Formats: sequence, structure tokens, C-alpha cells
Amino acid sequence: MSLGNPAHPDVLRAPRFFFALFFPGGNSAVKPLNASIRSRHAGTPGTLLTLLLLGLTLSGCGSDSSPSAQQVNPVAPAITTQPASQMVVAGQTATFTVTATGTAPVSFQWQSNGTAIGGATADSYTTPATTAADDGEQFTVVVSNAAGSVTSSAAALTVNAAPVAPTITTQPASQTVSTGRTATFTVTATGTAPLSYQWQKNGTAISAATVASYTTSATTAADSGDQFTVVVSNAVGSVT
Repeated sequence: MSLGNPAHPDVLRAPRFFFALFFPGGNSAVKPLNASIRSRHAGTPGTLLTLLLLGLTLSGCGSDSSPSAQQVNPVAPAITTQPASQMVVAGQTATFTVTATGTAPVSFQWQSNGTAIGGATADSYTTPATTAADDGEQFTVVVSNAAGSVTSSAAALTVNAAPVAPTITTQPASQTVSTGRTATFTVTATGTAPLSYQWQKNGTAISAATVASYTTSATTAADSGDQFTVVVSNAVGSVT
């Protein structure tokens, strides 16, 4: 819609006002505001004229309209990826993450066993270093926006005891046998399972000798003086 004068586009055209006159007997007329009023009723004593202002238009415009503001209703949050349960070793941290959709801004509040965690207001949460006391805790997150909120399913935290390096509690004992006989060596060790064993003869690993005891083949005089040791290992370390 053009509001300006074509010859002078920076100048608005003069507004025009219209009114309606309603006379007794049902007669009426619509006139520009600056038009002269002539009626057979004019000047008649006791005549009541009713003036109704119809509206304002701008010269050159058949109608005037303005776009109405479109209001968009916010969409409530929906969780698309639930937080997953975590398993850690005592002393490690665990991280829980959620993915959600919905009209921004979306806020997050993580909870541990139903209690809000201070400062845990992002889409992921990392615990402090865990202890055995944290084992079995349930973590959830409440996702909110202006349209509502939704709570995630619970994710469990499993905390395993920190692994312990192996310790040999019973050393293998020296053996004396007759020629042609076998000799058996045994070790006892503690530590976080699984424990692995590797027996050695004079410092060289013996093939397939990987359990807590080792039995030699039939001995000969040449075997006299052989030294047998065993290396016990787990994920943390090893001991000989």
C-alpha cells in the first residue's frame, strides 16, 4: 500500500475523514468531513441529527490493514536420549548425559536419588570422584521450559572397589625328587581378580604353565639345580 504522493514520495497525502448523518424518518447521508451539509431537516426546530464518524483513510488507498502479530505456542520439552547407567571404579568419576528437544530456552536440573544436585544445570553431569558409598545411586534429570517439564528415566551408578595389585602370600617351595620323578611347585596369591600366572624356568617362561601350580616333566640329572619362579599379574600390576 502506497502512502506517499507519487510526485513527492517523502510526503504523506492528506488524511480524509468521513461521517454519517442520520435524520429522523430513516434518511441518512455519508459525507466527507469538510463537505457542506444541506438537508430538508436542517433548521427544523427540534430536529435531532446524529453524527457518526466512520473512519480515517489516506488519499489513494482503498483500504488499510496491518498484519496481526502471530503468536507461536511454545513446545514442551521431550527427552530423545535418556541418561545411561554408568559403572566405574572407586576414585573415578561418572558422567551422565541427556538429549532433549523443545522450545528454547530449555533448562536442566540433575537429581541424585530424587534430590536436586547444586549447580548441576547443564545437559550433562559429572560426579565427583566416587567412593564405595556411591554405589547404587540413581540419577535423573528434569528438563523444563515455558511450556512444561519432563523427568528422565533413572540411570544407575555402579561403583566397584578399586583393584588391588597381587601379593604372594605363599611362595613356591624348593623340591627334591629322584631322577625320573616329577616335581610340583605351587604359589598362593591375593589381589583383585582375575589373577594370571606365568611360571618360569631359569628366567624363561614355560609354555602353558599359567596356573597357580606347575608340575615338571619327568626329571633327569640335567634338571638338578633348575630355578623355578612364577609371575602373578592382574590389571593393576604384577609380582614375582
